[in-house]
Amino acid sequence: MTRSLFIGSLAGLASAMLVLTAASGPLGFVLSYLAPLPLFFAGLTHGFPAAALAGVVGTLISGLNELQAAGAYLIIFAAPAALLVRQALLARPAAEASGNADIVDGLEWYPAGRLVVVLVGWALGVFVLALLLTSGHEGGLPGLLQPKIEQVLGLFADGMPQDDKPMDMSAAAEGLAKIMPSALGFGWLVMMVINGTLAQGLAKMVKQNRRPSPRYRTLALPRLLAAALAVAAVAAAILPDELGFVGTTAAVILAFPYLLQGLAVVHGVAARTAIPELVLTAFYAVLVVAGALGGILLILVAILGLIEEWAGFRRRLAGAGTSRET
Repeated sequence: MTRSLFIGSLAGLASAMLVLTAASGPLGFVLSYLAPLPLFFAGLTHGFPAAALAGVVGTLISGLNELQAAGAYLIIFAAPAALLVRQALLARPAAEASGNADIVDGLEWYPAGRLVVVLVGWALGVFVLALLLTSGHEGGLPGLLQPKIEQVLGLFADGMPQDDKPMDMSAAAEGLAKIMPSALGFGWLVMMVINGTLAQGLAKMVKQNRRPSPRYRTLALPRLLAAALAVAAVAAAILPDELGFVGTTAAVILAFPYLLQGLAVVHGVAARTAIPELVLTAFYAVLVVAGALGGILLILVAILGLIEEWAGFRRRLAGAGTSRET
């Protein structure tokens, strides 16, 4: 117990320090991306109490100078990491297992697909909270973001040649304000998945993992999620102004699990090749570059994941013979 308290406290300190480095420059901003890693590692090696303690310590340190920073840390890092750790460590006897069960050593572990759903649910909850908190502001959440974005664009424009400056800074800021919540939500989901996966890998490497690593290639999502995505997409397409903005943001967040499911299909295809590691390395390199240039490939992979719900590509690949686990 003493060791768990020590690890939890140290993890919270490390996480808070990583967040604080964001203001120190580009390298600090990159390091701050790893802020959830110590929280996940503490929980996946020493249990939920260690993750909860790490979150409390990180929140208290973040709030030393500003109370709002503590609230942001709690919502963005501490609480979701502790919740995910709690769910990830849930297990029951294999005799009670359901379909698509992740069974290891006679235990069914909480499946990776549902962990993703929990994460998406948290992102949607934070978005709804932001909408409620800004409902009294003119223009709602986009209206609150627009002047801040316009101010940042103005700083960039000051260093640009006159001919390259945007013609209408206000219109550009308005457009960015409408897509920023979805971009931030999607980016947060990517960050949490990467850090959770890294933490589990590190825990396994030092042989301190409390649960086996999920079989990511067999990721399965509840069908109800597809219905929710369809509703959000229709709302984004047909509803005007603020309601359409809500639908668009919800649709982007709800599409994230299908990006992961699409990647699971890619892993299944790669496993059928003679050089799966090289195929996946090349694919992810292209994915990162394409994502930085516009994200079309990300959309295509998410569509592949959505089609997988009914096409069952991985099931057919599994039935075609043996493959290497990737």
